[in-house]
Amino acid sequence: MLKFKIGQTVVEPTIGICTVQGIRRMTVDDIEENYYIFQAGNARVMVPKSQLQKRGIRKPMSKDEVKKIFSLLKVPVSPNRNDARLQYINYREVMKSGDPQRITRLLRDLYTLEQSDQLKGKEKEIMEQAKRFLCNEITFIRGMSKTKITENINESLRVMYKKKVAKDREKAKKASQ
Repeated sequence: MLKFKIGQTVVEPTIGICTVQGIRRMTVDDIEENYYIFQAGNARVMVPKSQLQKRGIRKPMSKDEVKKIFSLLKVPVSPNRNDARLQYINYREVMKSGDPQRITRLLRDLYTLEQSDQLKGKEKEIMEQAKRFLCNEITFIRGMSKTKITENINESLRVMYKKKVAKDREKAKKASQ
């Protein structure tokens, strides 16, 4: 069971990097339970202790985990195009998870689709959300400006896409021989 202390910095997927403001005993639907109060700026979220893990609330990444995220951003992908509605539901689920690795994979897929002019409607919005989520957490961990972190993320995505294009060309060349 996860336990956090008042004043501790955590990641709550719906509001991002936040602080544990308090713990309050409350009764909701005849169930008495401790609720954690998380705050980020003007946003405040109360989460029952029993739901912390399910909601994806966790400690921020370590510096080593951030390095892994940047490495993962550079791995080429070939996203599948499935049923748009199911795909959108999956994207929302990944974002709700707050898992930086899953969000990084999602960001790579969406960036690849954007570069090949296949990004649709709300996908652009989700891509920006994913980028912002990673940027905010990495900014907190590295203590750098959001602008610099965003540039680093974008550069990693460009490197990934160049590798993908080169790999695809190589495959096409072999197939035509």
